[in-house]
Amino acid sequence: MRPFITVEQRAAEMLAFYETVFPSFDLISKQYHAEPHQASIMLAVFSVRGQEVMVSDSFVTHDWGITPGISFFLDMDNVDQLDALAHQLQEDGRVHMPPNDYGFSARFAWVEDRFGVNWQLNLQSSAQ
Repeated sequence: MRPFITVEQRAAEMLAFYETVFPSFDLISKQYHAEPHQASIMLAVFSVRGQEVMVSDSFVTHDWGITPGISFFLDMDNVDQLDALAHQLQEDGRVHMPPNDYGFSARFAWVEDRFGVNWQLNLQSSAQ
């Protein structure tokens, strides 16, 4: 099972952003729609820390967005890595929970990136 993200004409921008933010980013494949939408990505597959994610441009306008209840949860190796990633992802996005000790984790952050994708960043208990 792989997460699938549909965006409206921002898939290329999303991929470029994630490539700069995640050191383990790997673009596995990218296919474009047929004419007249050949500039839009029909399907791209990328991975972060080995987890494959699918993304597609929709050339149809939708009434829905991405709900914050759907998120990607990443265990981070250290505090500096978590804080830096939270800062990068929240640029032009939103902070739901800033990096902090919330009791269930010594360091945790929940941020929504500029595309509406939610990321939960958690300091691994062994990394404390």
